[in-house]
Amino acid sequence: MATIHLIDQQLADATGLDNQSEVVLRYFTLFNRGEYQQVANLFTVEGSLYPPFEAPVIGPTQIRDYLVKEADGMSVSLLGAETCQLDSERLQVDVRGKVTALVFKVNVTWRFILAADNKIESVRINLVATLEELLKLRPES
Repeated sequence: MATIHLIDQQLADATGLDNQSEVVLRYFTLFNRGEYQQVANLFTVEGSLYPPFEAPVIGPTQIRDYLVKEADGMSVSLLGAETCQLDSERLQVDVRGKVTALVFKVNVTWRFILAADNKIESVRINLVATLEELLKLRPES
């Protein structure tokens, strides 16, 4: 594994993911380091990020800009993952974990679709929370 230095071993141990889905581990490792340009570089040219309750963010430049604005100060801890081969060229990786920010901590799932070249086609982020928990996340007006 040539890029092992880019992987947080605790994240790898928590998920049990293998070399086939190493890009997912790089995503979270770089995210936790705040290296959003490097996170964006993991996506295909038309890769998409689907944040909760927002429009899709398409393309590495827009993904980087979104993460710089919205994810600064957040960190992720992972609880587990499952993989499913969609077809001969694409892999689906479902990850469970928690996102921690200054004012909240919430359970989250991520659904990654990986291309044959080990780039990320898409990531769909879902909050796993009760309505009461979600209302606490809403900024006060």
